[in-house]
Amino acid sequence: MSRFKGDHYCKVDSKGRILFPAKLKKQAPPEAGDAFVGKLSTFEKSLVLYPENVWNRLVDRTLKKLNPYNAKHDQFRREFFRDVVELEFDSSGRILLPKRFLDILKLLPGEGGDVVLAGQGDRVELMSKDQYVGTELTGDDRKALAEEVMGGLTWDDEA
Repeated sequence: MSRFKGDHYCKVDSKGRILFPAKLKKQAPPEAGDAFVGKLSTFEKSLVLYPENVWNRLVDRTLKKLNPYNAKHDQFRREFFRDVVELEFDSSGRILLPKRFLDILKLLPGEGGDVVLAGQGDRVELMSKDQYVGTELTGDDRKALAEEVMGGLTWDDEA
């Protein structure tokens, strides 16, 4: 399994492309190839980038459980796939972001197009630099969140 890590600051060029950092690309699993699947985040103004093998596992584990004869499940599936895009690397290691996503994420091609690609384990989150900086928690809030999310977990040394 890939383990993307680190914050990587980039720029969107005038054509809406981002040069994917070599360090981050090296962290991708070989089976991912030269393609990522991008999905707008449900919670933030960001695009979550999944290596294709991770995306396929996510879809297989979750969406196949949805009942096609349940209206809410049907609507969820439609909404889930509405904000998905395949992203491929060009010969220079860049990915082209569709204009629709640039608009949604408030990314301006060229000047003012600062973005962060943040490694998050099996995926990478892409958001504007301003948005990313705005999500950072204070020390006390960070401690409280860590305790709330991680404090109740059972740690198994054999995992």
